[in-house]
Amino acid sequence: MKGDHEVIFVTNHIQNMNRAIVMLLLTLLGSSLESVAAPTLPETANVRGLLLAAIDSRDGTAQAWLIGDMALKLKNDTKAPPNTRVKASVTTVQVIRPGCKRLRLVLGMPDHKMKTVKGTMEPFSMFYELNLCRDGQPPLVSPVGTGEAR
Repeated sequence: MKGDHEVIFVTNHIQNMNRAIVMLLLTLLGSSLESVAAPTLPETANVRGLLLAAIDSRDGTAQAWLIGDMALKLKNDTKAPPNTRVKASVTTVQVIRPGCKRLRLVLGMPDHKMKTVKGTMEPFSMFYELNLCRDGQPPLVSPVGTGEAR
């Protein structure tokens, strides 16, 4: 009888250890998968640089966490909590000519929800679209991609 209890105790102890090891492995694996699935974004206070990065990028996109005066003003204007992060994402809408694109800049706060006109609470997001060339000028005045010297 006594031996049976010892076997049950040891078996339960091993099962508990195995559960703890499995939970630890799952936690570590989950952390690893999270970092793979959600790469860390760089920070920038320079939206212009982000726009130019999207013009030059292979997939026509660029994104970063916005910091500095512009982010602070946006958070103050929307009454967002101080620890709220502002994400800036740029995507290409249209290639006008080589080195010149129509870009969409989205400024959003994924963790700051605001009431919409429909009465629902949605994460804050606003966007702008603009035509821009690699030299920082709009296509109408920029010689980028035309073969002309300025």
